[in-house]
Amino acid sequence: MKILAIDTSRKICSIAITEDGKVLKQISIDSEKEHSQILMPKIQELLDSLNMKLDDINLLSCSRGPGSFTGIRVGMATIKAFSDAKNIPIAGVDTLKALAYSTIIKKGKNDCKILSMIDAKNENVYFAVYRIHNGNLSLYKNAEVRNITDVVEYIDFENPLYIVGDTFAEKLEPLFKAKFSKQYAQGRKTENYEYIEDLPPMAEAIALAALDKYEIGDYGDSSTLFPMYLRNPQAQRKKEGDEHRIHILEMTKLDLENIIADYEKFPNIWDEETLVEDYKNSRYLVAKQNNEIVGFVGTRTILNELEIMNIVTRVDKQNKGIASNLLSYIIRKNNVNKINLEVNEHNINAIKLYRKFGFRDIGTRRKYYEGKEDAIVMTYIIK
Repeated sequence: MKILAIDTSRKICSIAITEDGKVLKQISIDSEKEHSQILMPKIQELLDSLNMKLDDINLLSCSRGPGSFTGIRVGMATIKAFSDAKNIPIAGVDTLKALAYSTIIKKGKNDCKILSMIDAKNENVYFAVYRIHNGNLSLYKNAEVRNITDVVEYIDFENPLYIVGDTFAEKLEPLFKAKFSKQYAQGRKTENYEYIEDLPPMAEAIALAALDKYEIGDYGDSSTLFPMYLRNPQAQRKKEGDEHRIHILEMTKLDLENIIADYEKFPNIWDEETLVEDYKNSRYLVAKQNNEIVGFVGTRTILNELEIMNIVTRVDKQNKGIASNLLSYIIRKNNVNKINLEVNEHNINAIKLYRKFGFRDIGTRRKYYEGKEDAIVMTYIIK
């Protein structure tokens, strides 16, 4: 598997060609010229140096953000053009995830958490938290933009922690000390943490991430590649203030009544009566935005295992991170050994989301949905 990967999300542009996870050759360019001026000649130069053509490439990849808006658009346009011209599949990679893979390249795959951050100006950061468990990297806290003081909420320090990207040590250290004190008072152990510096070229990390995505079937043609936006334009943010944030809360009876009243907006296989009955026997959470319910999830815990019964996003809020926030909350806030769920074999978007968080297929329930469609049984190992 030969992969051509490029990164134009930051000032230093990088390009790599890998084969089966090993770098054949890569280059980094720190130039005053625009990425649009240097990218194509440098790609051709790299191919020529390996006596290769674009036809020899099996997979294309690039960063899709967050990062430099102009740079990301240039990189994506280039990769899309190559894909359309040569019918080569694409696996786009989030910049924050590429930073996590850069950490793997430097530190290996020992169990840990990785905090990836990119400066979003005005003391805000784009950030996500990743988890390595049994050699597998998965999402732990989905990507968001927050004030730097908020990111500590998503770190427990009970596992080794690597901090990568724009790290802001002078801002983080006082926050870490406060968290240490709290955890010591609660009798909880803390582990070491380390700031990762002198990263390898990002294109190498993007290629490694793209290979993993390809192996689980998470790739497509040029129509599947789009930029990752984590916040609205500045003018809209000023108007909305903090109200656009997603808040996860326990579902009340009034919340349930509001969902049932607008049930056509919450597409799922359960009818209203089934949902009301399950609410009596399960724990339900709602996701709220602007004080409106935009999604919900139901779970049951038996001994040391949690079962996700139903997870639903309001129809007009799909593909906006609602399900990711709910899933991340469940993973972070439940003291269990394992999380299980089942998903319709044709629900491709949901399957990709679960695999992104580290759920693995463990079986199939034949003709489970209305005696027609199979259910894929998936599990997430916490301990």
